Amino acid sequence: MLFTRTFPTVGRALAVVVASVVVLTAGCSRPATEAAATADLVRISVGVDPSYAPIFLADSEGMFEAAGLDVEVIQTEGGAAGAQNVVAGTSELSGNADSTALTVMAANPSLRALGVFQDSDRYFQVVLRDGVAPADIETMGVFPGIGLYFTDLYLRSLGKDPASVTLVTTSPPEQPALLARGDIDGLISFDPWVAQAEDAGSTVVATTGDFGAKYSQWIIASEGWLAANEELAGKVFSVIAEASAIVNTDPARAARAVSSEIQMDAAEAQDRVSQIDFDGRDFTEADVQQAQNLVDFFTEQGKMAGPVDPSTVLLSGWVAQHAG
Repeated sequence: MLFTRTFPTVGRALAVVVASVVVLTAGCSRPATEAAATADLVRISVGVDPSYAPIFLADSEGMFEAAGLDVEVIQTEGGAAGAQNVVAGTSELSGNADSTALTVMAANPSLRALGVFQDSDRYFQVVLRDGVAPADIETMGVFPGIGLYFTDLYLRSLGKDPASVTLVTTSPPEQPALLARGDIDGLISFDPWVAQAEDAGSTVVATTGDFGAKYSQWIIASEGWLAANEELAGKVFSVIAEASAIVNTDPARAARAVSSEIQMDAAEAQDRVSQIDFDGRDFTEADVQQAQNLVDFFTEQGKMAGPVDPSTVLLSGWVAQHAG
């Protein structure tokens, strides 16, 4: 088991959410507390982050409407909030990182993942304080969930026993300052926090791909809703897949959509989007194995509320059957 301690700052409560900055939004997106759904309305919960670029693009350019769909994009604070909206019935679909989805599925076994819409082995980067070499790491700043998982894999890739390194649990926004003060030797995070750490004199030494790790984002739904709405869900996923292809080929167009939807600088949005590979697709055997690795890790860490079988909750072949 990894040894951790929590850094005592006012922002520690934010550590449970990867993207914790709440942004006031414009456009078609509305909060989850608004009116109940009509029969054919599909509400999709997303985080306030450029990683949801295909959904923002489809929303801002009217792609859902052009496909004859009534879709409402609901922006949340990120983390598990979108999946919890699906559980609560305030959203029909949600986009969630694999690690987040699996932990929510452990407590809510009726959730199902329909397919993948993005992956990245370079979005998360390893940053070390100036003068610290990988072999010298004694403390690492981590955020719960995927941050802890990546840190464990990175340390093992160096031949280090993770139990020999002190892990300081904190939120991503706090990490650059901790690194600059020397409270931690390194961190694994994402922009803009990586860029802030670099500006303060620290150095990016690796991406997760350098030690064989990546994350994926899935579209998830409840089993009950899906059983009654598979054709509708397939149409929505098809639009997300179409938008994903556009994001890959025209990141500037995607960045404009992100900027419009979440009020982010377009240049920054384009840089973030370029760190991700977007593709609406079915699950592969490799995806199922990656999910199993996550389940095994979080189970060992005591973070799973119950058992999860990736071969059951990941609906392999669903995209080809319903969104092909």
